[in-house]
Amino acid sequence: MKSEVAGLHVSKEAPTEDGRLPEIDWLRLGAVVLVVVIHVAQIFSPFESWHIDSPDKSRLLGQFTVFAAPWIMPLFMLLAGANAFFSLQARSPGEYLRVRVLRLLVPLVAGIFLVIPPQIYYRRLSRGEFEGSFLEFYPRFFDGLFPSGNFSYGHLWFIAYLFLYLMAALPVFQYLSGAEGRRLMARAGLWCQAPGRILWLAVPLAVGQLLLRVRYTQTTGAVVGDWATHAWLFTSLVYGYVLMAEPRFMKGIDQGWRMALVPGVICSLGIAGFTWTGDVFARLPSEAGWGYLVFWSGFTLASWSWMVVILGWARENLHRTTPFLRNWRDTAYPLYIFHQTVVIVIAYWMVGWPLGLHTRFALITVASLASTILLMAAVRRIPGVRALFGLRGASSPPEPAAS
Repeated sequence: MKSEVAGLHVSKEAPTEDGRLPEIDWLRLGAVVLVVVIHVAQIFSPFESWHIDSPDKSRLLGQFTVFAAPWIMPLFMLLAGANAFFSLQARSPGEYLRVRVLRLLVPLVAGIFLVIPPQIYYRRLSRGEFEGSFLEFYPRFFDGLFPSGNFSYGHLWFIAYLFLYLMAALPVFQYLSGAEGRRLMARAGLWCQAPGRILWLAVPLAVGQLLLRVRYTQTTGAVVGDWATHAWLFTSLVYGYVLMAEPRFMKGIDQGWRMALVPGVICSLGIAGFTWTGDVFARLPSEAGWGYLVFWSGFTLASWSWMVVILGWARENLHRTTPFLRNWRDTAYPLYIFHQTVVIVIAYWMVGWPLGLHTRFALITVASLASTILLMAAVRRIPGVRALFGLRGASSPPEPAAS
């Protein structure tokens, strides 16, 4: 049965010889590059304070971060769910769990001790909260929990969440791979393949936020207490698995992604209007009411609509494997691990340069991307180190799909 499921036509082109879907690989690489741009834009956003803050702000760059906020991290989870489907076709549940530990927990621990401390160090320097060298600061990294203390997993929260979600979702995936689960997905997929109906998958995302966000206002980072975010991201992960497992859902994506542009644009414009005056987090509806209903329904509809648009567009335009993709597709994960530290270090030194705001934004972005790629390329060449950051050995067989 596994070989039959893996052979389903979930892509407009057949999977490559190693079982991968080019559009998924392209999206993962593109999403990591976009995250770099988003984090640099946050330095200049007037809507929030980041690790490094520019003294002058840009509403344009702030609105760019606002536009991406509903869908960028759910997109990562969606792609991770797609990978989980393919990985489980090639591995037993036990082997699957072993690989997830090596690919997620090991880089998470290594990242906490090696990648995150420079972030906190330069944050403290930029705010005048510490003076001294990094070697002097490192022992203080373990003084209390961030933000009042220094110990943090920073942007690696995503890896911690992903590992927990994959563990929790494994019984769900096993059920869906059984006869009853396949029948359930087939019925739902048959309904969703009609034009426009794929957008109804936004409803579970909205219900999760409407039920939980009013009680749990934590955004991301705290595993216990971040229940609204868990509902949002965990559902996106399961959607990624289901989309790959049942081709009828992908037909719905193919037929509905252009239609999804309409609610995506409308909801994004509404969110942009809400955030334009600033004080975004202070003005978020904190009590159930019409404002709460409209905001979180619009937020989750924007989230799902843009994921549909992005995946549908990618299936239509990014279904070719190139030498560049073969060489770089496995680097998206370590690029994510390293990127934020590089952005913070470079921004600390460059944000005050006597240049125009958008010139500094462009320079920090280019320098951060180039430096992250160089750092990651160096790590790839050190056998004992590469495994710490999610890179398989040179002789290891490729994943059956993007990992």
